[in-house]
Amino acid sequence: MLPSVRISLLSISLLSVITAVSAQSLLPEKPGDRQRFTAIVEMKNAYLSGICIMVRDSDLMKCSVFNEFGVSAIDFSYSPKKDKVKLHSVVGRMDKWYIRYVLKRDLRRLINNLRNGIPSYINDRQHIKYSFKPLILEDNATGE
Repeated sequence: MLPSVRISLLSISLLSVITAVSAQSLLPEKPGDRQRFTAIVEMKNAYLSGICIMVRDSDLMKCSVFNEFGVSAIDFSYSPKKDKVKLHSVVGRMDKWYIRYVLKRDLRRLINNLRNGIPSYINDRQHIKYSFKPLILEDNATGE
């Protein structure tokens, strides 16, 4: 085999491995697994930031977004089998039927992005940007 062909094949193999590793799911996979994210939702006239906690149940993923004061802004569940989001509660100013409709659709798309290793989703039509970056907790209590 020619050296240039060998280098090309090695480059393609390395690129496919890097792509496979970077496309790792950011979601909890097994029942009982948890994942924490820093959550930012940017809208034209509003801004929501806080922490999102996702817990995988046997057939659902339960999620809550809390603001900096510990107030629950959005509680929802996601069914991977049906690829469907169900909103359980939404903070008062966002609790309108048309906002709930957009939120359900956008959260489903965000979760599909997270499944593919992409930590954000942008709704260009409504000018809403969702960013859910994995939260890394340090264990300072044990001194490690």
